[in-house]
Amino acid sequence: MLKSIKINYEIIELMQYFWETSSSKGKVADSYFVEISQKDEMKPLYAEDFSAESFRSVLSAIMNRERLNNPSKKDSRFWNNNLWMMEDLDNMRAMLKPIKLLNLDVLYDEFKENTQIENLEVAFVPGHFDTYYVEDNVLIVNFFKVMIDYMNPEIIKIDGIDFNEFMLEKAREVLSK
Repeated sequence: MLKSIKINYEIIELMQYFWETSSSKGKVADSYFVEISQKDEMKPLYAEDFSAESFRSVLSAIMNRERLNNPSKKDSRFWNNNLWMMEDLDNMRAMLKPIKLLNLDVLYDEFKENTQIENLEVAFVPGHFDTYYVEDNVLIVNFFKVMIDYMNPEIIKIDGIDFNEFMLEKAREVLSK
């Protein structure tokens, strides 16, 4: 029986601080990046070619206006995605809006007896290539996959699917396990 749904904004709010501070040429300590990199929600992103140290080093290089040395494809994608946020703060804020307004309460009725999961968590993280990850009862979504239509900012999609439909579909996948 589904008892709670938590939308976790913590990492994206921490990243928002970094993007806005960096954009205005402010400084953020490496310890800030290390703290974010150690969060449980970040762990599914890590593999041989992208680690917590990669996360820290990419953000540190961006902060210090340095180039990356021998980056992996995931490092490069992560670098580009973060620069995109810093260069277009209005778009970043527009991407945050649907996340802050996300409501999955319709799932309570649908899964009041059809799931073994009592507590669903949905977290948004700065990712590289993959759109989402599932860890136990946690749906982890790559924030950089949220796309705003420039011609109509009310149209928000992930992987070509309406944002809310995508979120409901993936949450249902987690709850149906």
